[in-house]
Amino acid sequence: MFCFVILGRGVDMLLPIEFPSSIIGLLLLFIALSSGMLKQQYVEKICEQFNRHIGILFVPAGVALMGYFDLVQQNLLALIMAGSIGTVVIFFTVGHTYCFLNRASTNKTLNKKSNAKQGEDK
Repeated sequence: MFCFVILGRGVDMLLPIEFPSSIIGLLLLFIALSSGMLKQQYVEKICEQFNRHIGILFVPAGVALMGYFDLVQQNLLALIMAGSIGTVVIFFTVGHTYCFLNRASTNKTLNKKSNAKQGEDK
């Protein structure tokens, strides 16, 4: 895990635009796991530890937010609306993307089966 944090930071330093190095590290980890270069068993224990203590990671953000309490209070309606609309858009997008990918996967499987059956018929 630590190697991917360092790799993400290194890639971030090479990019001409600013991009969060933590996101780059997560993308690199995802690519490594998806491609099979990194086995799940190697990161499973540390991920369990992260999940067990994830609440602690949100404490600094919550404390920092309280420093801007007056600003949050003034814009509370806008923040609630942005959060609500964003949540609906994300649910809609993820749902439709899942349906699209599921249909594409099903069609690919059906096409393979029908091609195999046509080969048998000949």
